Amino acid sequence: MTYETTQPDSSEAYFWAPPKPSRAKKAIPRRGRNHFSVFMTIGDHDGAGGYVSGCGSLGEYHTKVISLAEPDTIDVIEQVGPFPYQGPDGKTHGHFLDQLVIKADGRRLAMSDKPYANVTEDFCNELSQVRDYGVGRGLFTELFLVTEYARDPIELFNAALQRACRDADGEVDVRTLEVIDAMEEPATLGELTDRIGFGPRSFRALVRCIRPGLIVMLKKEKIDRQTMVSKILLDAEVAQ
Repeated sequence: MTYETTQPDSSEAYFWAPPKPSRAKKAIPRRGRNHFSVFMTIGDHDGAGGYVSGCGSLGEYHTKVISLAEPDTIDVIEQVGPFPYQGPDGKTHGHFLDQLVIKADGRRLAMSDKPYANVTEDFCNELSQVRDYGVGRGLFTELFLVTEYARDPIELFNAALQRACRDADGEVDVRTLEVIDAMEEPATLGELTDRIGFGPRSFRALVRCIRPGLIVMLKKEKIDRQTMVSKILLDAEVAQ
């Protein structure tokens, strides 16, 4: 079923398709004492409804947001498994991967999020077994243990901003591409925002141009109006 509404300040129709259910193989609690849960929609672009995607901890959420912002990520699936391992009790148990990040080149990167203080020898042994099982059978390419020290705060800030600005904005996006095409030298996002002429909507449109590489940041920093960017020159332009 597809619903149609009209966006404020726009004559264009906005088509909304309900997201598909989560693909998690293990239920994520919706609430609990001292427990963080978040449910988001991913893959909701080009008129597709996407999927509901859950995270059972703040760390999982941060890892997912960063993974989604990486230009070569095409999908992130949560709670994949179970994968067998032998516990300290000598019995076989099942481990569920917190995230499976699918890359454009075919790599399948498994992620297990854990606060550093909770990483024990037994848990590392568990992951080692799961890694050998999954990689050995071609179920995923590599498994990574992700703690709070593995997430770059600048990358996390920018990834969260890109997610917040991800929705297309018709006429503003068209005008933004025109301004980028006319760029002859690097400029700040603030300068480009003023050239586009749609206020905050212009800034959000520029943020959307960073992930696909239409504009490139000149240095690694938290994105704001002072961020310097340049456009990628096409081969034909370079030849001229």
